[in-house]
Amino acid sequence: MGEVLTNPITGFYMNRDVFGAGGDFITSPEVSQMFGELVGVWSMCLWDQMGQPKHVNLVELGPGRGTLMADLLRGAAKFKEFSESLSVHLVECSPALRKLQHNALCCTERDAQKDNSRDGDAFSAFSRAPVSWHADLEQVPQGVPTIIIAHEFFDALPVHQFQRTPRGWSEKLIDIAEDSSDGFRFVLSREPTTASKLYLTKRLKGHFPDEIAQLEHVEVCPHAVELTKNIAKRISSDGGGALIIDYGQNGIVSDSLQV
Repeated sequence: MGEVLTNPITGFYMNRDVFGAGGDFITSPEVSQMFGELVGVWSMCLWDQMGQPKHVNLVELGPGRGTLMADLLRGAAKFKEFSESLSVHLVECSPALRKLQHNALCCTERDAQKDNSRDGDAFSAFSRAPVSWHADLEQVPQGVPTIIIAHEFFDALPVHQFQRTPRGWSEKLIDIAEDSSDGFRFVLSREPTTASKLYLTKRLKGHFPDEIAQLEHVEVCPHAVELTKNIAKRISSDGGGALIIDYGQNGIVSDSLQV
């Protein structure tokens, strides 16, 4: 799944705009600017609760077109002390989406600014906040309070799926279907896989036996688990908070794939 999503040449997100009417789906920031503005209000309230620090990393994971961050910064520009404290960090691996984000934030390059005292790849015209792009959260500088925003980011991470069979739990895999026009088909592993040994037992730990007995399918997202740990460690060491917005069920997920 990771290869399909982020392969440098053919990855789903890598070379085109997948959002909006001409793409494959629409997210809340594309519907109304109020969404990004409200996230900005939340961010400013958190900044105030932290004691209004002079320097804050504002991080967005998977910023899409940059619409949410643009609406946030446009609204925040009215509050000088807050907006001047911000260093924006966009965690994005897609070159195509980085260009859209650069345009959405009305960025100018760093050497075109008189104020070079604030590090960044570019500066947003909305608030003169420095803007930097990173391939993952680990590349974002540490040492200052951090506000992390992730809107419909976790549900785009690769997953492993497992199905109960008479021989036990098997991992759902993808194989070439020679007799199908689709080209691919789902198959079940004939024996336990590395993923089932590493992740399935941990995912079911803590649930009652009668609950597990009713399950036919289980989905696990190791990337989400690891990312959540990293977010928690960063906030614990540097201070700040995280706003994670996603949509799903409360409990063990069985199948979130849309094909």
